[in-house]
Amino acid sequence: MSKTTLRWGIIGPGGIAKTFSAALQKSATSTLIAIGSRNPGKASLAENFAGVQVVHGYEALLSRADIDVIYIATPHLNHVEWAVKTLQAGKHVLVEKPIALTAAGARRIYDEARRLNLFAGEAFMYRPHPLTQRLVELVRDGAIGAPRIIRATIGFNAREILPGHRLFDKSLAGGAILDLGGYPASIIRLIAGASEGKPFLDPEEVSGVAHIGETGVDLWASGIVRFAGGILGEMSISMLADQDNALQVFGSAGRIKLVNFWSASGKEGGVGRIELTVGDHISIHEVREDRWLYTFEIDALADAIAAGRLEFDTPGMGWADSLGNMSVLDKWRQSVGLSYFEAEQAEQQAF
Repeated sequence: MSKTTLRWGIIGPGGIAKTFSAALQKSATSTLIAIGSRNPGKASLAENFAGVQVVHGYEALLSRADIDVIYIATPHLNHVEWAVKTLQAGKHVLVEKPIALTAAGARRIYDEARRLNLFAGEAFMYRPHPLTQRLVELVRDGAIGAPRIIRATIGFNAREILPGHRLFDKSLAGGAILDLGGYPASIIRLIAGASEGKPFLDPEEVSGVAHIGETGVDLWASGIVRFAGGILGEMSISMLADQDNALQVFGSAGRIKLVNFWSASGKEGGVGRIELTVGDHISIHEVREDRWLYTFEIDALADAIAAGRLEFDTPGMGWADSLGNMSVLDKWRQSVGLSYFEAEQAEQQAF
């Protein structure tokens, strides 16, 4: 683990930023210096980020000499713009998923990071967790034989459509595929890769269906991916329906089930359980962790920077992995006829 303390700033003080800032306080590698807000006088900031300095405007945060890394937690629409500006300000950047609206937008970030020799990463908090590593090991070592079908679901019930909310607003690039789809896509690609001893695999085919609501975004959707070796991946996501929120891997000799795969052993630590069934025998593989969930990606980033790497090490989301995942989301949205037009075009332009 890195011995140098990284100094962080956060752009976009929303709900995920609150969760991330709490994890920063639990990290042995990092500390939170300040948060950039366009409305620093908002009453909830003092409550949600107690003791943390709030500065007026994102540019003011980027101009600080006492910050090494920026976490981008704005709505999806602004990720590429502020990630690129962060890199151009000479700072490393971690962008909340999805890193961009499109694979082209993600490539814009990574190209800039490469040019400036700075770290850039997409935040999939479950990826660096030991439970994920154990899952990869089981598949790679043939615990269930050859994987045939990988099924991943994630869904919640918002109860109603909230016009103007980022999840339901098309002008803010809302919708289930962009907000939730990256989770099943990334875990399926990870497992498919593990079956061949690789960090990930990209599918040969992607197709999907979705229900488009009155605000023009997908409210629930399903997707299918097919890999060259014959593995099929099934993805199901929803914003107006609870799901079992589980990963299931069906192989030639057995099956694996992991509930709430994206939260591993829990946001504040705990025990994660992988259920392995071979024939009539069921075994439980437990991974106990005291570290908070989001702390793992924070520390993985610090380790990468200390080692001189510009991207996450596997099973974290490296650049090629991230681009492949965004490509799946691009094709999934294209399959259901969902495009953000001007937003996508603006994302691909230089700033």
